[in-house]
Amino acid sequence: MSAEQTVEVIDITGASLRTIKVSSAVFGVAPNLGLAHEVIVGLRANRRQGTHSTKTRAFVSGSGKKPFRQKGTGSARRGSNRSPLMRGGAVCHGPQPRNYHRKIPRQIRSQALRVMLSDRLRHGRLIVVDDFKMNEYRTKAVVKMLTAIGANKPLLADDRRDDFLYRSTRNIYRAAVVPAQEVNALHIASHESLVVSEQALRAIENRLTPEVVT
Repeated sequence: MSAEQTVEVIDITGASLRTIKVSSAVFGVAPNLGLAHEVIVGLRANRRQGTHSTKTRAFVSGSGKKPFRQKGTGSARRGSNRSPLMRGGAVCHGPQPRNYHRKIPRQIRSQALRVMLSDRLRHGRLIVVDDFKMNEYRTKAVVKMLTAIGANKPLLADDRRDDFLYRSTRNIYRAAVVPAQEVNALHIASHESLVVSEQALRAIENRLTPEVVT
C-alpha cells in the first residue's frame, strides 16, 4: 500500500478545486468492524448518566400490618401492602443507579477513528471542502451548501473557533457539527457522510499520525 492517498477538495458549491494527498496510515486502514464496534459501544455507554432508579420495598410507603387475614377471603395471601404484587407497591427487579463507564485505551480509540475515517473515504462518503466560509448565523446557507455537495445526514467538522457553523446547523435534521479535535468513531458512525474543511482534515491527520506504530 502506498504511503499516501489522494482526496478531492471542493468548494461549497460542489465545484472541484484540487486534489490533496493524505496519509494511508490514517485514511487507508483496513476494515476492522470488531474494533470499531467495541469502541462505539463503549463510547455510547460512557454517555449514560446511570441515574435511573425505582423504589424497592424498603423505600415504598406503607405499614407492616397484614392487609387482610390469611384465609377465608378467596384471594391470594398477602403479608404487606408494599409487595410488588400490590397496587402502589414496590417495583420488582427494577433498575437502580449504576455506573456504565467503560475504560477505553487511547490507542484503541484512535485506531477505531482511523478505521471509520478509512471507511468513509473508501465508500466515497468523505467530503472535503476548502472552507465553510460562515460569517453569519444562517441555516439556509448551510442547507444550500449540503445540497450542492451531496451530503446526506452529515457530520461537519471544522477547525475554526467561532460558532457560526454550529448554530446555523443545529436545526437541520440529522446534521451535527463537531470540532476537529473532538471527532471520534461514534460521531462518524452516527452519520452517513463526513464533511470536513481542509484545515480540519489536516488537524485530524496530525492528531492521529504520531500514534501510528510501525
